[in-house]
Amino acid sequence: MENNKKNKGKIVVIGIVAAIVLVTNLLTFLITSSCNLAIGNKVLINTPSTTSAKNITKLVSLEKLLKEDYYTELDEQKLWNYAFKGLYAGTGDPYSTYYTEEEFNSYTEGFDSNYSGVGIQIMNNENSQVIVDSVFQGSPAEKSGMKAGDIITKVDDMDTTKASTSDVSKKLRGKTHTKVTVTVLRDKKEITMVITRDKIDMKRVSGKMIGDLGYIKITEFTDKVGKQFENYYNEYTNKNMKGLIIDLRDNPGGLVNEATEIANLLLKENSTIISTTNKSGKTQTVKDTTSEYAKVPIVVLINENSASSSEILSCALQDNKVATIMGVKSYGKGIIQEVKSLLDGSGVTITSDEYVSPSGHKIHKKGITPNQTVKLNSKKSLNQLSEKEDNQLQSAIKYLKQNIK
Repeated sequence: MENNKKNKGKIVVIGIVAAIVLVTNLLTFLITSSCNLAIGNKVLINTPSTTSAKNITKLVSLEKLLKEDYYTELDEQKLWNYAFKGLYAGTGDPYSTYYTEEEFNSYTEGFDSNYSGVGIQIMNNENSQVIVDSVFQGSPAEKSGMKAGDIITKVDDMDTTKASTSDVSKKLRGKTHTKVTVTVLRDKKEITMVITRDKIDMKRVSGKMIGDLGYIKITEFTDKVGKQFENYYNEYTNKNMKGLIIDLRDNPGGLVNEATEIANLLLKENSTIISTTNKSGKTQTVKDTTSEYAKVPIVVLINENSASSSEILSCALQDNKVATIMGVKSYGKGIIQEVKSLLDGSGVTITSDEYVSPSGHKIHKKGITPNQTVKLNSKKSLNQLSEKEDNQLQSAIKYLKQNIK
């Protein structure tokens, strides 16, 4: 989402009056303007002159052919859903998408930091198996004995050995106090546990003091992340931290305003945080509006999965020379998606603008190049690494200790 999960920004509901007028006009047009002539196995379509009207009439005619001639019964709504999806897929932009009502509800749910489930983060390993990447503290999964590194082989009656992480995630979620049976493989032993789902408050921000250095990790920019970051920042400032590490590795982005809120806390007043530009050439610039700013050296850790809002925060700090970026080149998603809900509960995301960094360079498909490139030595996921095994983190600690005034 900038998607505004990558941009929560604008939710537009199409008014019922406008929708009725549109549907009425469309039906009137189809009834009065469409004339199909069948010749053998071919159908000639007589349509009005405007391109959109021609294509609408053609689409309805094609749907009619399927309903009349296809050898089995078809799900009509499924056909239309694919037609709607195809319209947006025609942009060639994977971020401009049509969602059915069910898909849209699932998508927008990602903006919230709360949901009902078991409380784990999952990923695919190198063998395409679904593994538990992390278990949330105090979650139903933790209480049931689930551990990071467990390979999920079954959820209720679903064999997950060939399932996507998205499908497994949907299966694990459900109403509060309902039960789900999960089978995992751990050290070549199969373990089955019955877990009672509960409300999960996904903590997207965590922190700790490493000696006299503050360490704050952000896993995703969901609602209230900016405030949570500020709380840790103020706590460590009061503990007289000498330097700060912001860990944005594997952070796919999220809500842009949460990232700019953090930048607002760290940059000097009137500093440029980010600019956006659209196809008409209109440019909008977001600037720091507070007198607060960071007074300690900062390192931001990024990797190839740091995207979108992560890149906005990283380049804002880098270009304003407030932080040293360390790790490997970021993903390169520098475009904004408007999120629009439709009257029937479905919705769309539409790429509307592109980001430009404070120094004037574009992020999209280019990414952020670190000031210091440090590749991760281990093949383990970040959540499975100890502090000492994490050579990127150790490099950040070493750098800050050398630059503490």
